[in-house]
Amino acid sequence: MTEYLTEQELEGVRKIREVMGGSIPQDLDTEFNLRRWWNGHHQDLTVIKEKFSSYLHNRRLMGFERPDFADTFYQREEFMEIVQYFGMSRISEDCVSSDNAVVFVESGEFDHKVVYVSTISKYLRVFFACCELVLQTILRIEKKTGRPSYGLCIFDMGRLSLANHINPMSSCNQVFKVRALIWEDNYPDMIQKIVVVNPPYFIGIIWKVVKFLLKEKQQKLLYFNKGTSLFDFVDRDVVPVAYGGNRKDPLWSNNDDCCNDKKLITEDDYYQHGLIWNLIDIQEPDFVHISVKAHKRCLIRCTPQNTQKGRFVAWRFSLSDQAEFTVYRGKEQVYPRMRLVTTEVDDEDLIHCSEDDDSEYFLEFTNNNRFLALSIKIALFTGSPLITDTDLPPAS
Repeated sequence: MTEYLTEQELEGVRKIREVMGGSIPQDLDTEFNLRRWWNGHHQDLTVIKEKFSSYLHNRRLMGFERPDFADTFYQREEFMEIVQYFGMSRISEDCVSSDNAVVFVESGEFDHKVVYVSTISKYLRVFFACCELVLQTILRIEKKTGRPSYGLCIFDMGRLSLANHINPMSSCNQVFKVRALIWEDNYPDMIQKIVVVNPPYFIGIIWKVVKFLLKEKQQKLLYFNKGTSLFDFVDRDVVPVAYGGNRKDPLWSNNDDCCNDKKLITEDDYYQHGLIWNLIDIQEPDFVHISVKAHKRCLIRCTPQNTQKGRFVAWRFSLSDQAEFTVYRGKEQVYPRMRLVTTEVDDEDLIHCSEDDDSEYFLEFTNNNRFLALSIKIALFTGSPLITDTDLPPAS
């Protein structure tokens, strides 16, 4: 593998291994993968250590370390509940170009009502899992071939509704912005080309949206297909028939673009607020309002409480702006750390605790906005009085 890396990149790989102190799992500890972290985060070891450590915690908490994660992805109901609302091709080792790229298609068409069908945290966990599936597929190909691989996305804007995106602060755009942070932070340099097919006539409007959603480095990954220029990037055999290629994937879809049929959203699919309380068979607790100053952090202390369904800590909240959220049991992180927004649906979830668990739990909200305060409206199921520590500095 080392013949594909420069001396500077090899030195960067060595430095990452040193700064991570032996914490990198074996499947991730390859020269090709660590080079992605080195280049993707601009050779900044401080940033790499922070984001790599956070990624490893999230990876473990979301079950991505399971040996069967990639092989069972499309059989997992919790993933398919979200995937069914978006058009995507199947990510697999069957669709690899001659230069070792993992090629997949994403449709730009979606129903704006999708923000009503799930909590944002659940949607983001599924998107996180999709990114992990791409990475694990890349790692398998690299191990098999001894050559570097990468992700290439064919993004179809043919049925894209500009109305969903014209307002930068629309619910859809707010969600897609925090979604983009997942692959920018946790999967650096993994996607190296996004080839846009069937672009709309008004490209200028699209660029305004792109600049809002993506950082400059990710913006440079976009290539707009003209005529047959798609085949300058990828082999015809791995391009779906819909775009002039030869690929069909009857195991996943009968469509010429190889994407699944999207489920039509009706009001019956809308998420029911407060469902979390029904799951543990309690009345909804009272809401409280908390304000977190700009660039500060808030800890909400609580303890588990018994119900007829078990022992839990549970919550429901809405946010006035984007915030980073996680949960600790004592000093141990026990819930994925992600940037969240709430739009049409409040965020709600629970932690199922053991019968003898009397630990203190801490819900942590970090306001990354350097100018505006964050407002939190939260209902919390806890066995002790709610204690809040606000205006803490961001965690180092």
